[in-house]
Formats: sequence, C-alpha cells, structure tokens
Amino acid sequence: MTDIRWPLPTALTPPPPAPDAVEAVPASQATEPAIVTARSPLRVSLAGGGTDLPSYSSRHGGLVLSCAIDRYVGVSVFPRAFDGRVRAATDSYDLCDRSHQHPNPMTRACLLRAGLRSGYQIASFSDVPSGSGLGGSAAFAVSLLHAAASPGAMSRQALAEAASAVEIDDLGRAVGKQDHYMAAYGGIRLLRFHPSGRVAPDRLDLPAAARTALDEHLLLFHSGISRDAGDILAEQNQRTLSGHDESLRRLHAIRSITHGMTEALVKGDMDAVAGLVNEHWSLKARLGSRISSPHLQSLHDRALEAGARGAKLLGSGGGGFLLLVCPPGSHGDVRRSLGEAGLRELPFRLTDEGSRTVRLPL
Repeated sequence: MTDIRWPLPTALTPPPPAPDAVEAVPASQATEPAIVTARSPLRVSLAGGGTDLPSYSSRHGGLVLSCAIDRYVGVSVFPRAFDGRVRAATDSYDLCDRSHQHPNPMTRACLLRAGLRSGYQIASFSDVPSGSGLGGSAAFAVSLLHAAASPGAMSRQALAEAASAVEIDDLGRAVGKQDHYMAAYGGIRLLRFHPSGRVAPDRLDLPAAARTALDEHLLLFHSGISRDAGDILAEQNQRTLSGHDESLRRLHAIRSITHGMTEALVKGDMDAVAGLVNEHWSLKARLGSRISSPHLQSLHDRALEAGARGAKLLGSGGGGFLLLVCPPGSHGDVRRSLGEAGLRELPFRLTDEGSRTVRLPL
C-alpha cells in the first residue's frame, strides 16, 4: 500500500485527472491559503459485510454490496491559528501545541497522516451519532484527508486507501476498507476485496424502476445504542484468523449472499432483497458474542411484526442503526411501532455522490 502524506511535494506534477479523481480547482487557487470543507457520505451495507476484513479477504477474497446515502460527515480545515497551535472541535473541543499531542486517537492519526502538525483549526460535523454502524469514522477520515489534500492531486482510490490506512495501519483497528471506499466514491457499489489487498469498487447501475423501488423500501431506525465497531469486530477477526470452522462457514455464506442480492436488485425484486437481508442477519448475528442481544433481537422482530419484510443491524452490530426493507404501504405501521419502542428514524435517500470539497480562499 502506498504511504500517502500531505501536503504533496510541490515538485511533483499531478497526473491528468482520472474519471474518479477528486474535485480540482483552478490552478490560480491551488496554492492560495483557503478554508476547505469536505463532506463524505455515510453508507448502508446490503450484503457481504464482514468479508472485507483483512483476516478474511486476504485468504478468501471479500465481496460487499453497499449503498451511499445522503447523510454525511463534514470536516472544515482552517489553516490559520494566531498562536500556531492546533484547535480541533470533533467529538470534543481540544487545544494542543502539536498534532501528535491530540488526545483523541482517531483525530490525532488523521491529522498526522494529513500533515497538519501545527497552525490549523479543524471542525467536524455529522448527521448521526458516533458508533452508528453507518461508516462514520471512515467518512470522517476521508473528509479530513480530502480537505487537507492538494486540489486535484489524487484519485478517489488513493483517498480511500489513505483513509483506510489511518484505521488499519496507524490505529491497528480490526476493520475492513468498505466504509472508506464508499465514503470516497459514493453510489451503489459491488466492492471486490482481492487477497492481494486490491479493492475494485465496481459501480452497480440499476434500472430506474429498480433504483426507485430500493429507495422507497429502505428505512433506518437508531437502536439507541452506540458502540465501537473495532471492539466488536476484534472477536470476529480473532476467530477468522484462528480458522474457526463455524465462523468461516458463515462468512462464506455471507459472501455468497452478495451474488443473489445483486441479481435481486437489478430485477427490482424487493421481496428477494428482504429475504436475503434476513438471511444475512441470521448468519451475522452468530459471528460474535456481542453482535446481537435479546433486546436488539426483539427490536428486529418487532419491525417484522409491524410490516417490514427484512431487517438487520448495520456495521458490526451490537447497536447502531437497524436497516429495514419495508413496503411503502407498511411504513406507517412500522414507524408507529418502533416509535413506541423509543426508536428514532433517520430519513435518507440513496446518493451517487462521493466525497466533495469546497474552497474559500483567504
């Protein structure tokens, strides 16, 4: 994996922008100090989640079908501080002399990899709470690195790889690259994770009617529980590394579901999509001792009893958001039932946009 650092050496001439290149700005603005804000989308994973972890994909190859949504994590970078210190308003407000002193490991790792060592002010914003299962930490990393990068100097793949390196290499977290690629690219993607470590983020262009049906059938409700994905995935990761037969069997089956999910989506067969989501949850819930619980399973079952056809917890499980596949005619009953259980809905639509930036010269 290429170790990408910011700012890029000024002697390098960036290659011509590829189709997946991040946004460029006019050359006259490229060297001007600027406030830069980047936003990167969150995602919902329909099938294959967990097979992107290196413990599995490096041996067997992973396959994930994921959709970006119009809910975002934004980061603003202001390259001025009168006292030369680093001010960061993320989950908390922190002030330090240099980035390596920042108390939050994720923020510190992003700042260091981005080369923002002193004299910067950072602020982040999110549509959801942390630990939501929607890929928020990856979207934060992508947004911060995108805002810090030289305009037009790197591809979306390089951005995704750099953000994944923050979590996997710098922080040593047991996570895969799905979230980083979805935050960088957006859209509906069939992500192939090769044993070599290469990721192929193939775009899945659905027929218009199928895309509309998917948009109309998906609902998100927050379980009220936040958790750390890395902590929950560590158990699955260890089981996979040790060759645990039952865990491998389940992961093989989860990867296989992705093929059926792709076919069902292209056909616009939402009953099949719902059935595969249920099958995915049944397999995933037993991959680790903290993925589900009697309370979480009762919320899942309550949604189905109210009219949803399919349901599963997103991300690593253990809390976060519950994804439902629900016929539009049953939305009212499902909202009423889950509202009575104290769950809050997150309205959303699918989006084709990946990470974007805007610059305001100083």
